[in-house]
Amino acid sequence: MNFWTTASPLADGQPCVGVVEEPRAAVEPTLLEWAFPFREISLLNEADRRYRDPSYGIHRWWARRPPALVRGVLLAAFETPTTLGRFWSKFADGSDALRGTRIHDPFLGGGSTVVEASRLSALASGTDVDPLACLIARHELNSADSDEVGTFGKQLADHVLAEVGHLYSGKPDGWTPLHWFWISVVECPGCETRTPLYRNLLIARDAKKIGAVVRDSAQTVFCPECFKIHHLRTKNAKKFECCGPRRVDESTFSDLKFRCPNCSRASDHTELKTIKAQTRLLAVEETHPEYRRRIRAPNDSDRERVRESETFVTLNASRMLIPDCKFTSPRRDSRPISYGAERPVDLFHARQLATFGIAFKWIEDTDATPRVKEALKLATSHALAFNNRLCGYAADYGRLSALFSIRSYSLPALSVELNPLHPSAGRGTLLKLLRERVSENRRLVRRTVWDPTARRRKQRDFAFVGSPNVDILCLSALTPYPTGGQFDFSFFDPPYFDYISYSELSEFYRAWLELAEIGGAPLLPSSLDPVGSFSTSFAAALVALRGKLRPGAPFAFTFHSTSSDAWRAVADAIKGSDHRITALWPVLADPHMGHHGANGACEWDLVIVCRPGNVCSLGRAPSLARWRKQLSPLRLGPTDILAIRTALDAFKGLFGCVGE
Repeated sequence: MNFWTTASPLADGQPCVGVVEEPRAAVEPTLLEWAFPFREISLLNEADRRYRDPSYGIHRWWARRPPALVRGVLLAAFETPTTLGRFWSKFADGSDALRGTRIHDPFLGGGSTVVEASRLSALASGTDVDPLACLIARHELNSADSDEVGTFGKQLADHVLAEVGHLYSGKPDGWTPLHWFWISVVECPGCETRTPLYRNLLIARDAKKIGAVVRDSAQTVFCPECFKIHHLRTKNAKKFECCGPRRVDESTFSDLKFRCPNCSRASDHTELKTIKAQTRLLAVEETHPEYRRRIRAPNDSDRERVRESETFVTLNASRMLIPDCKFTSPRRDSRPISYGAERPVDLFHARQLATFGIAFKWIEDTDATPRVKEALKLATSHALAFNNRLCGYAADYGRLSALFSIRSYSLPALSVELNPLHPSAGRGTLLKLLRERVSENRRLVRRTVWDPTARRRKQRDFAFVGSPNVDILCLSALTPYPTGGQFDFSFFDPPYFDYISYSELSEFYRAWLELAEIGGAPLLPSSLDPVGSFSTSFAAALVALRGKLRPGAPFAFTFHSTSSDAWRAVADAIKGSDHRITALWPVLADPHMGHHGANGACEWDLVIVCRPGNVCSLGRAPSLARWRKQLSPLRLGPTDILAIRTALDAFKGLFGCVGE
């Protein structure tokens, strides 16, 4: 019988935590601990990155591990080291492979562990302090009836079009607005001169990128004095004439600072309160069924629709459901408050408030079932990230860059307003996301599997089904799981030591969805003692998990960081909770695309497998040099090599093994 005692002090004098003492159990090593095919799983992750899984498309979340990685770890945790062939057979066709097992994720997040476990017929459970994560996971696992969602979704779309469609309507000649480009006119804190804030004068460029919008002009630029739009003939043109000679790359904002052209004072967004600055409608991008897109200067009709939107919000407040709350403060990341945004509504144009206020109110008042209402709310909420004042524009591709494309509240110099009611084009329109929600029950998913005979990847279509046998609770990982029974295995992705708090990001959505506050303190380092605070909390979470795992059972989690403090905190938590690392595997978990591929970003995670110290004998550390040879043709970049070396150094003395 398990009981609580006082642990030995953690490394470096950290506070003590309770450790679950359990009898020494006879345990056998698993495939996950001895021969996990990390190279092949990485190749599958690389191939799957562009395939869409309807379950994971329900709503944005910030960190989802690749489904192939999760599926592989779960299956390998229940196979012996000699059953690699059987492992791949189950991977390719194993709908009942884990029936009778119980799998738990104490850091639910995007829900990949519980989704993949349920697809393998395991009894899955998960907890998270964020009610948004819990709501998303429940619908990933067992979404509402698609016919009902389709019926009410069409009614919602028709209602929104009838109420606010006139604020977006195109002209009789067939041109329909898709994007409106806005520029901030800020006031210098020193001399009080008002000046446009811009990184450069480029709006769009036909750079001949694969998948990009094809345009009639090579570059579209603007004059920062008269705001006239110019269309340049070549994509490499660096100058043009308007109100004098202009350079395409000239700016008033660079290196995160605005420099006043009048007095040369440098100011950041915190001083400028940029989100509250005057804005100017700079340009409009339109589509036509017979012609290429065009970008033009705004006209009186465009400006009149903006004024109509502001009047509509004022006159129809009682018919809209708009969040009336402030952002939480203090925050781990001062944004978006540092921009001058005090409330979630400050992040939206009046036209956007009108659209979403009408939509959420209709959902609340309709007579649909609670499950269908939740599905419609999630679809509408998902559209929020594409329809707010923090959306930018990928000039070389002609696509909107949504809020949270990079995991933060970043503020673009050129803000882009999307037409959420555009009938065909546009990334993240409300109409498109509602249509996708209707098809979310189509569980036919294309995934990549490994053919061990041919030693190559191949595609396969899976017919996944939802599962109601999943228990999701809004609960801290530090709280022992309240329901009966023991877990056979746990796989999770704890908060990263040096990343922004996801609960601060989810607040953007929770305000509109009227979700409760988070269900506990997130596992994040404190500013006064980051290593000690993170390791102590993480150790307590591992102790709580150990109290529900069957004696001697392993658990695994993924982690990456280039910070030595981060890895030391993880190592201290493993040691302080009386565990040893029985396996460590590098896996390509975040193959970057687009602007995510910046130098210095980690693409590889370490899968860290642990067991209680009392069932392990002393083990040896793995070899980075051997890993690099085994991974060919995949390669570890300099950043990932640094991260893995830092981890191996932190984990010295923590390696153990079972089965010898």
